Amino acid sequence: MIRKREPRWQSAADRARVAAELIEEAASLTDESTIASPADVARAGLPPPISVELPLASARPGDEAGLAPDAPPAAPMLDDALDRDPDNVALLVERAARLGAAAHYTTAQLDYERALRVDPAHGEALTGLGVLLTRRGLWTEALPHLRRASEVDPGRAAAWYYLGEALNHVDDLTAAQAAYERAVELEPRNARALHRLGIVLDRLNRPDEATRMYRRSREAAAR
Repeated sequence: MIRKREPRWQSAADRARVAAELIEEAASLTDESTIASPADVARAGLPPPISVELPLASARPGDEAGLAPDAPPAAPMLDDALDRDPDNVALLVERAARLGAAAHYTTAQLDYERALRVDPAHGEALTGLGVLLTRRGLWTEALPHLRRASEVDPGRAAAWYYLGEALNHVDDLTAAQAAYERAVELEPRNARALHRLGIVLDRLNRPDEATRMYRRSREAAAR
């Protein structure tokens, strides 16, 4: 449901950010896209988003397969395995992903942090922790983890996508554009990344380029 907002905002940047949030929420309420230009954004639905959630530990970097939101907190076999080997990074990351998908954020964060104490340059753990913090709305706190993930694992599309999300939310638009563009380079048919890039270009007052991104997003979603 779209949250109630104050009727006035202090600046054009605030208005653009709120418009972007309204657009993203509208995407979850429609299965069809009728966007034709940036001017249509505020009154049209968006294509169904392609998930870029953190993949399972067994998935390849950059894959978009993730756990369903109603996944169990963690498999008993994972708990037993971690009782025997509490510093196993792969197992910690897998359990953290399951816990995060079930909205057990505090416990998931502990697993990610433990994994990173063992392996500070683990790209999947860094991305997972960053994603977890964005889900809690902690955009500034997520940034260093997502930046580090993009450095140590530059082929991981999810790291770049969520880095773009965090940068967009803190109004670092030029850096957000670069992060989204890298995500799109890695996954050219990722409709959601294309659309978010369009939003940032709209916020940068580049409507023609934004229109091209929206068009590409629709085309990618239709395939």
